[in-house]
Amino acid sequence: MTTLPTLSDLVSLKGRAAVVTGAARGIGYCTAARLAEAGASVLIGDRNVEGANESAARLAKQYGAKVIGADLDVREVGSVEALADRAVRDLGALDIWINNAGVFRGEPLVETTDDDWTAMYDVNLRGVFFGSRAAARRMIAAPRRAGRVIVNIASVAGVRGRVSLGAYSAAKAGVLGLTRSSSMELVQHGIRVLCVTPSMAETPGVAEMRAAARSKETDGNTVAAMEKALRATFPMGRAAEADEVARVVFFCTTDMAAFMTGSNVLVDGGLTTR
Repeated sequence: MTTLPTLSDLVSLKGRAAVVTGAARGIGYCTAARLAEAGASVLIGDRNVEGANESAARLAKQYGAKVIGADLDVREVGSVEALADRAVRDLGALDIWINNAGVFRGEPLVETTDDDWTAMYDVNLRGVFFGSRAAARRMIAAPRRAGRVIVNIASVAGVRGRVSLGAYSAAKAGVLGLTRSSSMELVQHGIRVLCVTPSMAETPGVAEMRAAARSKETDGNTVAAMEKALRATFPMGRAAEADEVARVVFFCTTDMAAFMTGSNVLVDGGLTTR
């Protein structure tokens, strides 16, 4: 009778090296935390390098793992390449790459400027391409190792679209296409590629947008009414917590998902069933 691997072995990331982009806070931070908790060495890249360093120090102390903060601008190919090189140099390998960095802003189609479009594309799609390519090149160049995976973060806006989110939706739909295509190319090298697609999640960025909107309202009820209406669209009646998304990203990086590649994993509270 075949002996099954234990659950603890399947979720362990000991000996693996990971990069998480945009991980100073929010979903990226929670993902880095789960990876470190499972025993991985983690490189946190973020434009907010001070925040990345603070988050790395916090996680290293909490989990006794090697966690390093680094400056990263996913819009700049040189910055992404430098981060990938640093992962190999400082972590000793590159097994896991999480393309998490993203920006969110919405305007009606006719009011979307060229710069608005470029801002969404540069971070949300071009940055994912830069990260995927940099990670794949280094994984392929290194001796073959088990557990190598690239995970991209998309959005339900890229699956079903939303009013006033044309540029954002288009970029996130591109992430889905890139995931499928790159998974087919990289499987021969033993590299899995997966996409995690959340709906709205409670993050510091969302909290800041909420506070900014409230500061501009005149009756004190507009934002609350909008949020109530938005929550009503979710079958589960609420948005996700950042760590609820991070847990699914973590699952994708483990041997629990060893036979998964090219898949799009929805973490949307049932939103796309409607």
